Amino acid sequence: MKKSGFIALLVIILASCGTRKGFKVEGTLDGGAGQKVYVDIIRMSSLEPVDSVVIDEKGHFMISGDLEQPSFAVLRSQQDAYITLILVPGDHVKITGPYNEMETSCTIEGSEDTEKFQKFLTHFRENITKLQVLNQTYKDSINSPNLNDIINDLDKKSRIILEDQKTYTRTFIDDNLNSLASLLVLYQQIAPRQYILDPMEDFSYFEKVDSALNSSYPKAGPVISFHTQMNDLRERKKQINEQEKNVGLGMVAPEIALPSPEGDTIRLSSTRGNYVLLDFWASWCSPCRKENPNLVKEYRKYHKKGFEIFQVSLDRDRENWLKGISEDHLGSWIHVSDLNYWQSSVVTLYHIQGIPMNFLLDKDGKIVGKNLRGAALSNKLEELFQ
Repeated sequence: MKKSGFIALLVIILASCGTRKGFKVEGTLDGGAGQKVYVDIIRMSSLEPVDSVVIDEKGHFMISGDLEQPSFAVLRSQQDAYITLILVPGDHVKITGPYNEMETSCTIEGSEDTEKFQKFLTHFRENITKLQVLNQTYKDSINSPNLNDIINDLDKKSRIILEDQKTYTRTFIDDNLNSLASLLVLYQQIAPRQYILDPMEDFSYFEKVDSALNSSYPKAGPVISFHTQMNDLRERKKQINEQEKNVGLGMVAPEIALPSPEGDTIRLSSTRGNYVLLDFWASWCSPCRKENPNLVKEYRKYHKKGFEIFQVSLDRDRENWLKGISEDHLGSWIHVSDLNYWQSSVVTLYHIQGIPMNFLLDKDGKIVGKNLRGAALSNKLEELFQ
């Protein structure tokens, strides 16, 4: 090969490599003329602005930027409407649709991973809409004499919707393991702090995504961040597995023998023959105090049928403990505490890492439920005492 031919080939190759280092996002947003749009790269703890541009009179815009690794990004408007993008170096994304409905009604081309994620969001939003309809039905029926029957029916329907979304999510991940879209899917919430897949219950799916993406994109920021989180999750999973050996479902709850407010030592085993909610709380624990009215309601409903509550406090001040019992009207059931705060003997025995925390025990003292609160506790007790 002649020297001049080699140099020309090298220039082409370098130019090609340089092109692959960037990305371009352009589109036509109807009704957006004169408005600004922005593209930001999502970093681990912040948004990194790339550029902004004013949409021209034809609704067209174009933003480009440098990109060395696959990344998450957002195209957002001045009104904080946004479209989540999954950008790979070299992507030329084209977006068309109405400016005022860009989050839900735009068509996206040129980014395979983004297109996959948008398909997932379509199904996800349909289920969110169904749940909102059920919630509105509940609000409209709040004064109905058949409210309990309506609630039971709505609960069954909502479970079907949630199970459909979980199944769809698992299938999506299985079909797209090497796509960054699967990582975004793991972060979707059906309600505030309620993720579609639970990191513990669906641990295998989190593990699959981590393994596949860490193999495909080991230098991508989102993958590195997720891998770090997964290492923490694995350690937590290991700890939970250790806990299950002693306080897992089907195990007999370890014995507790602690002083009551009157100074008498009361044993957990003394409650055998009843269904027992073993509840760990403290007067200083705000979430515990918020849950207490629900415990009072369930106790009044089922105590005569054989339901008992054995409440263990992690308080360190006796007066505060007794004040909490009095203020929350908890005096009808069993209370014990060694007043040793997080150094209490029960913390290690039951692997307590946070409160409120509870275990539901059957008549033989075996654990049949864990961390049942609100509707979950009500439903379980109804199942046991129906």
